[in-house]
Amino acid sequence: MMNNFDNEIELEEDLLAEDEDEETEGDLVSDTLYIQQGAIKPIAKFPLAFSVPDKLLPIIVEGCNLTWTKAALQCFSEIRQGDNVTNLPYGSLRNFLQIVLKDATRIEPEIGLSKSAFYHASKGDEPEPFVYLTGGNEEEINRILRPIINDWLINYLKPFAEKEDISINIIERLEDVQERGDLIKVSPFKSQVLPWAWNKETETTQPKDKYAYRMLADYLARQIAGKIIFPGLKPMKRIIFSNGTFTSGIAKLITEPISLEGTKGKFSFVVSLEVVTYPSLHQPLLKVEVSKRRWFTQLKAPKYDRRNISGFIFSQEHTDRAFNYQLKCERDKKGKNAKTNKEEQVKWVWRTDKDFEILRRELNLGSSCDGQEIALGSASTNSCEVLLTYRNGLQDNSEDDEEIPEKYGIETGVPERDKLDAFEAIAQILQPLGMQVFNKYSLVKSIHDWKNAQKATRMINLPTLLGGVLEALETNTNLEFTPKYLDQLNDKQIDDLLSKYFDIRLEGIHWGRKALQFSQRTKNQTGDLQAITQANQAAMQRLYPNEQPSLFIFYEAHLKTEAKLLQKVTQLLWGDTLEIEINRLPEDTHGPREGLPEKDEKAEKRSRERIKAWESTAQQIKKLNQPTFCLIMARQFYPNPNGQNTVKPDDKVNKPSTRQALAKVGAAVQFLLPIEKTRKTNGLKLADFFHRMQSALKDLIFAHSGRIDDVKGKVDKYLQNIPPEARPKEIIVITIVRKQKGRVRGKIESTFLPIAIRINVDTGKCEFCCAYDRGNLVISSWTGFSDARAFVAELTPIKLADKEEVRKTRFMDFVKQVISDSVEGGKQPLVMIDSSNCVQLWPWLADTKINANKINLGQKHENMEVDWQSARIIRIRQEIAPSIIEKKVRHIIETSVEDTRTKEELKELPPTLEIPSASSATGLFRLSATNQTRCVALSICGA
Repeated sequence: MMNNFDNEIELEEDLLAEDEDEETEGDLVSDTLYIQQGAIKPIAKFPLAFSVPDKLLPIIVEGCNLTWTKAALQCFSEIRQGDNVTNLPYGSLRNFLQIVLKDATRIEPEIGLSKSAFYHASKGDEPEPFVYLTGGNEEEINRILRPIINDWLINYLKPFAEKEDISINIIERLEDVQERGDLIKVSPFKSQVLPWAWNKETETTQPKDKYAYRMLADYLARQIAGKIIFPGLKPMKRIIFSNGTFTSGIAKLITEPISLEGTKGKFSFVVSLEVVTYPSLHQPLLKVEVSKRRWFTQLKAPKYDRRNISGFIFSQEHTDRAFNYQLKCERDKKGKNAKTNKEEQVKWVWRTDKDFEILRRELNLGSSCDGQEIALGSASTNSCEVLLTYRNGLQDNSEDDEEIPEKYGIETGVPERDKLDAFEAIAQILQPLGMQVFNKYSLVKSIHDWKNAQKATRMINLPTLLGGVLEALETNTNLEFTPKYLDQLNDKQIDDLLSKYFDIRLEGIHWGRKALQFSQRTKNQTGDLQAITQANQAAMQRLYPNEQPSLFIFYEAHLKTEAKLLQKVTQLLWGDTLEIEINRLPEDTHGPREGLPEKDEKAEKRSRERIKAWESTAQQIKKLNQPTFCLIMARQFYPNPNGQNTVKPDDKVNKPSTRQALAKVGAAVQFLLPIEKTRKTNGLKLADFFHRMQSALKDLIFAHSGRIDDVKGKVDKYLQNIPPEARPKEIIVITIVRKQKGRVRGKIESTFLPIAIRINVDTGKCEFCCAYDRGNLVISSWTGFSDARAFVAELTPIKLADKEEVRKTRFMDFVKQVISDSVEGGKQPLVMIDSSNCVQLWPWLADTKINANKINLGQKHENMEVDWQSARIIRIRQEIAPSIIEKKVRHIIETSVEDTRTKEELKELPPTLEIPSASSATGLFRLSATNQTRCVALSICGA
């Protein structure tokens, strides 16, 4: 579906400053000049990944792991059964372990005391390891552990039990178990990390043992730790524990903090190593990713975001690892405000907890425990740097800037040049081990007409779109736009038009007239504007042939300018295919929690109040009985209702409540923030708003309608080698939607909705169905998106089953019915399945089991390849493909003002300088390895 319209983003105002700088460059005088010798020259193109040859001498990793004994877990389980106990104080023990276990390769964040661990213990399952080490022996490790465990039992667990009123008998039993040496079991393990075996049936590599994924990642991370991979920076340190990675084949390393001259803030590079497999590859692939972790330099008081903040400690004495800790939000017991408002009575502060004291003691840190002091560096010492991970909305501002969310000095993202530097350095480190840069891929030749596709989807820049709107308002033109309309008007004429229609003055726009002018970067897009307008209207007539959908623009009282702009831009781009109406937001639907009804209640009750506030409007929409879109214009931050010189966020329940209230009557909902203003001049950032406006409208109107242009043409073009009678008549997508998580990799909990979307190839019509539990499996009928929104909004609770095995069985039944119905109906479907999530519900999708010659849906439905002969199945895995980087070089020629040689003559000379460069490769790539399972791996890179 068309949910990504950002093919070409041109935010003109971000480039205006560069234009202004260019105007002053001519004032500078220099004897030496440099010119670029032609275009940037490509050198090589390769994925950020490594593999190994089949014929490699075995690499064996030996070590020990730690598990709780069953007797220990029984005692811990009894402690957890206390009335108010949710979690045990495992953080303190984890901090002990990451300091003293020098050979630890990974530590499970909950150190084997999670809810899942206790659930499996209650079923009699063997306890799983919570620490892996690559050195030492049982006697030595037990000698190190004994004083640590004793300290933890006496100084942390016992006080916790007393506070929670847990029977002292349980603690004494734990102490007895520890005294007998039966609390923790130290077991040796051996893992062959390379090479792996080969499964001829699935033609996919398989590890030699259950440890191989994580042990290979850790083994390679240890080779990199302590070495420099980013030029000019210090050696890499390992991250011993990270949420969600303990049982995975992922290992992470991090650089010490980096400061940039003249820029506020600090950051570190993070390198992730992930072991993945692909059908047809004989050995595992090591994927390398480079990201950035930013650090706080100041920290706001916890007014609304009270989630824990993760932190790291970089110690000069521990050269191979960085230490994790948590900063928590707690009530300040030292003082309370005298106000009656419950929210204002308690002062909230950021503080380290008792767990942090272990790190403070062992690393001799400063005495600061306050979050703001840590952010300012007060907890750091000459040998240790203590930092907090940056999170949007919590970086502190000066009082003058309080009304506007802060701009952090360090940008997100990592330049391709830095990624390439790190990858080439890692390649040198791993080459002696037999690791090779992966090269078994090829670029798929594109036959797609990108230019034609972009004409109907690209963003229109501010001068073109605003000019078209003003011309339409003045002349009532119908798709006959004057090129560069604004260039024909003087400042006063433009100012009069803006004031007349939108209550905006030219001088109030950031960059003023210059923001509305065309330049080398800001091209005249009049032709594109006409093409997009025509394409939009044609799409609406195809999607809603006998209807005129409604678009309601809801806005807050002081956002009438934005509402008018939205209305006129939409009328221009969609014409009379939409009935557009602007309305004020209903009272008490958006705003700060402190200024809305039930402000002291929990989220569930506040949400009911917001839905109730929408009820009258929602019922009016329902009476229209036609497709409806709602665009909500509301702020993210509001003045403090208590009169303080601070801002308050929109209550967190407001957006989901608005979506639910309007979805129940079948309306699609999209949110749009108002026009942003510059800090210094308060200028309107109109170019940014026009870009966001177009993106929001396209997402709302087309993505929510399932717009896909010319489906039949695409099928006939890309499947031209297949006889017309054998081509698919339906395209089916199967996935699951998880609560507030989208469709990302990770463990599936019990709350999710299996869905299927089918597209009729001839008509392009999209329909939806889903599966859910009502005592047994229920599969909804196929319906349009509008009815589907209303149906799903009423589903509660959303689940497939309580038990995991039943969830798997029901999901596979859902898949069978969806595909079999299509096959039996003669639709010859092309089926795309989101394997990243669904593999946990349909095991056949796993690399080790997938085989197109043997499709099984559990034991209930086997050999489905016989029944599904006319279906084509495409398994989609997200975030598995490595990035592909193109290494380049700029050739520079040195010359001078007095040089009489022509540019052509200079370009024939050897380059004076060679400047390394890199960029992300774009296109569709496929594995070049062949196989017999008819499985083909594809990777999409770039845009």
